[in-house]
Amino acid sequence: MRGIVVGLVLITLSLSALQALEAGTTTGPKVILSVDGKTGQRYLQLSDRGPVFPTADVTCDGNRRSVALTRSSNAGDRTIATYAVPPKVSEVMLRSAECRLMLPGREIAVSRQQIRSAWSGHTAQKH
Repeated sequence: MRGIVVGLVLITLSLSALQALEAGTTTGPKVILSVDGKTGQRYLQLSDRGPVFPTADVTCDGNRRSVALTRSSNAGDRTIATYAVPPKVSEVMLRSAECRLMLPGREIAVSRQQIRSAWSGHTAQKH
């Protein structure tokens, strides 16, 4: 009898751990900021399960600017949308205390630390 109880507890713990792992890998959108090594163009990528929009808005310290979709691709059940960030917009983002990526029906916070880590050492190219 004791063996059955221990077995049920182990199965329950295993299922709980599996659910937590799945939840951790599929939670919300991910925003990645980077710089194209060849062109020096700053960009942001949004990895999410939602639709891809031709533009996204970036709001920093109350100022709203648009960025254009440059490409999108699929990775498993997620879509990766890449948006080019013009030099004027990226400079505003670097100087701002708070930024948000705005898409229809959602706002995604982009931390100051994330922006500076990705872009502060790179000079934006004029396009």
